[in-house]
Amino acid sequence: MYKHTFFSGTFIVSNYIMKRFQSTHVFLCALLILIITGLSKFSYGKEDGAPSGNTGSPGDDQTCAHVDCHTGSASEKDGLIATDVPASGYLVGETYLITVTIEEIGITRFGFQASPQNLEGDEMGEMALIDSDQTKFTGGGKYITHTNAGTDGVDSKTWTFNWTPEEASGDVTFYVAVNASDDEDDASGDHIYTSSVTITEDPDNHPLSIEEMNDILFDIHGIVKDELAVTVSTPVNNPIVIDIIDIHGRLVLSNKHQYANGTFIMPVDNLTKGMYFVRISNAQGSLTKQFFKN
Repeated sequence: MYKHTFFSGTFIVSNYIMKRFQSTHVFLCALLILIITGLSKFSYGKEDGAPSGNTGSPGDDQTCAHVDCHTGSASEKDGLIATDVPASGYLVGETYLITVTIEEIGITRFGFQASPQNLEGDEMGEMALIDSDQTKFTGGGKYITHTNAGTDGVDSKTWTFNWTPEEASGDVTFYVAVNASDDEDDASGDHIYTSSVTITEDPDNHPLSIEEMNDILFDIHGIVKDELAVTVSTPVNNPIVIDIIDIHGRLVLSNKHQYANGTFIMPVDNLTKGMYFVRISNAQGSLTKQFFKN
């Protein structure tokens, strides 16, 4: 009886250990499957941004539609990228809104990469993030792409960012590649689209020539007491700088104006009574007139 009881107890303990072992084995197998699935999904989905150099531009010469990323070929699709640059063209130093939008029914996972470039593939201007949760830079700031949080959408997805031209560089083209993903764990089944938009340079970016500077007319209005009113008329509405200089040649006030034509008011109430000069200039030259501060 004692042996039988002991044997039964041993059997119960052994059975308990076997069940625990089996449960642990099942749990570890399930965990391994989840890890492998997650790694596979990350590898193919590029959920934390596309690798640099995949916009489809002439300089990049490829998109994400290649064997290491998404199989198949990229298709051109109009209207994926838009800007608020006016028809007259961009002005140096102004900031513009760039919008990337993709629509595809039944898709809930999207990605993109965009870059402003010339035909040689050089980066043009400077981009700035609007929403760092949705977008990020790659390639040293030459490219902007989605983040992990910036991939979710229902039938469509939109990303926005700012762009500022730093110099007069002629035409600039924004290239973009967009992925409408099937959200599966392999490289096939995704739809890669490319698009581009070219913006021109505003002629007013270019400074006046010396001959055009000679055609500038500007007048000082009335008795100068608290304010100096200067009216400028030029053949080309280029950016100018208006300076006030004292009789010793010292700069006492300076204002920069994006557009040259118009009447400009400068406060001079803090200046002492005496003779001063107004100088209007751009990169090509300058004109100066004298006035008396009462």
